[in-house]
Amino acid sequence: MKIAAIFQGILADWVGTPSASFELPEGATYGDLLNEIGLRYRKNMPEQLWDHKNNSFRKQVRAHADGSTFESLDTPLHKGDEITFLLMIAGG
Repeated sequence: MKIAAIFQGILADWVGTPSASFELPEGATYGDLLNEIGLRYRKNMPEQLWDHKNNSFRKQVRAHADGSTFESLDTPLHKGDEITFLLMIAGG
């Protein structure tokens, strides 16, 4: 099944693209998507963005789809999902 990942703001610069398409097997999870993102882009990502040990984004990066935030690596994905990744930045 095809899943789209959209990287917002500076994430697009660090990853090297504003969006990417991933072909995942039926029954794939958010963790499977992160694994594929890591395989494709982790060389481009700084340590403060990507946890190389756990093969995932750090906590300040949030993933959203259809108004929901992905919290668990076991969250199932569905054909055609568009997952938007945002870097949460505190300021003021």
